[in-house]
Amino acid sequence: MSQTKETGTLLLRMRQGLENYSPTLHKLGSYVLEQPQRVLYLTITELARESDTSEASVTRLCRQLGCKGFTEFKMGLALETRQNPSSPAAQGNDDVQTLIEDSITALRDTGKLLDRQVLADAASHIHNARSVQVYGVAASAIVADYLGYKLLRLGKTSQCFADMHRAAMNAVSLDDRDIVVVISSSGSTKDVLHAAALAKRQGTTVIGISNTLRSPLSSLADILLVAAKPEGPLTAGLLTSKVGGMLLVELLINQLLTHSPDYLQASEHSASATLSLLL
Repeated sequence: MSQTKETGTLLLRMRQGLENYSPTLHKLGSYVLEQPQRVLYLTITELARESDTSEASVTRLCRQLGCKGFTEFKMGLALETRQNPSSPAAQGNDDVQTLIEDSITALRDTGKLLDRQVLADAASHIHNARSVQVYGVAASAIVADYLGYKLLRLGKTSQCFADMHRAAMNAVSLDDRDIVVVISSSGSTKDVLHAAALAKRQGTTVIGISNTLRSPLSSLADILLVAAKPEGPLTAGLLTSKVGGMLLVELLINQLLTHSPDYLQASEHSASATLSLLL
């Protein structure tokens, strides 16, 4: 971020140059200046849509401000708009209670976003699949690993990949009898999308679990489950963004249990395999 390294300059540079921008960049810049905190949680696709511009315009604005791309732009924006922890407002917060309340809200909002028919369709596809492949990197790998664990407990053939080079190699070995579940909070992680696209070319159904309704993943996925609380550049892996994804996994597994009594029996067998180790 060669021209925006100094904290506090990005919005100032935008504000100063706004009148000299083209009409499209002026509209986009005005949107960012009016609600910079909201922009932190938007993908490039969502920002283009909400500002009534285009992804190419967003990229042009980022480069005009000295950023290599949208990710670097959002990082600069996050650093500039973050709350000063020494401010009176911040000191007055009960951080423990705030995190608890935010997590509860994330669970409730995820429930409100849930489309039960989409959930049922996802579970049906997983039930009928020969195997389930789960892809997720970084903080999203936490949710991916949880799903892999739950599928293992039910005796459903599955593999979980946090290394997207291995996921890509796995993807080209699949066909329409398999399912790929992609976990990506932003829905924009390039290496995850690459592996998912390879799987889709093989005729494999792709199920997405994301915190973002409109993203490259939403365009790629055949089925999309959306959790609340999207992540910002400085809040990746935050509990409030992960609990929604974990809830979707739990709901998906509960729905899967309704398809066959064999799952419950397999769950009991897998539990007995470790019981002696827990006592």
